[in-house]
Amino acid sequence: MGNLTIGLVRLLHICLLSAVSLSARAELQFHWQDAFSAEEKSGLSAWITETQGALESLVGTLPFNVHIYFHRINGAREPVPWAHTERSATQGVHFHVDPRFPMSDFRRDWTAPHELSHLVLPYLGSKHAWFAEGFASYMQYQVMGAMGVLSAVEVAQSYQRQLQRAEENYGYPDRPFAQAARRLRAEGKYPVMYWGGAAYFLRVSQELDRSDGPRLIATLMQYLSCCRQNDESLDTLLAKLDRLSASDVFVRNLQRFQSVPGFPPFVHLF
Repeated sequence: MGNLTIGLVRLLHICLLSAVSLSARAELQFHWQDAFSAEEKSGLSAWITETQGALESLVGTLPFNVHIYFHRINGAREPVPWAHTERSATQGVHFHVDPRFPMSDFRRDWTAPHELSHLVLPYLGSKHAWFAEGFASYMQYQVMGAMGVLSAVEVAQSYQRQLQRAEENYGYPDRPFAQAARRLRAEGKYPVMYWGGAAYFLRVSQELDRSDGPRLIATLMQYLSCCRQNDESLDTLLAKLDRLSASDVFVRNLQRFQSVPGFPPFVHLF
């Protein structure tokens, strides 16, 4: 009787662990806000499923369901003219798409890798938009590399090209980037704000690559598995990432971006 009880307890424990594991796995839930044909729905669903799979191959599974909302735009000049994240009790992305473009164009578009990457970190408020957009901009090419859309050389070239353009349009040589970011946003210089922020993550990635601890992607994977469900401030987030990476690179580089004037130097990163 004792052995039977022990066996039942072990079985119950396994079932509970399995239930927790299944509940922690992200499921894509598609919402069709406008009329789409069955063929269009199939292609668009496959595109997001592939992109999400590439993101998860890098940082692991998001610990919540991801809601994808599709809005139709006819006659657009690109497959995804607009998208934005849903950052409430529901986590997800709204995609405004022209489904008349071939799926190959959707795969080469950076929007889905960018927007889905936002969900890896909690919402940090508009004050730190440069940080959040910098993270998503950094991750978009990592995801496109994981999808096989870009080679490693093309990923590096894409970063360098975007950073060069951003530096040329910065316009605040006497201001630290984190301080100038709000002005850049108010002026509509979004690419400058995005890619200046991405330079932060390229610096962090390079420093972690040279350390004995986990690299950036491995650190993000640890964070996603242990802590993503928490809402937290930027300072709390960076302290946690420093602890997970056994380093001080996250906080130290933030202080640099808050105090050193000019666009973040990036040539040495390549």
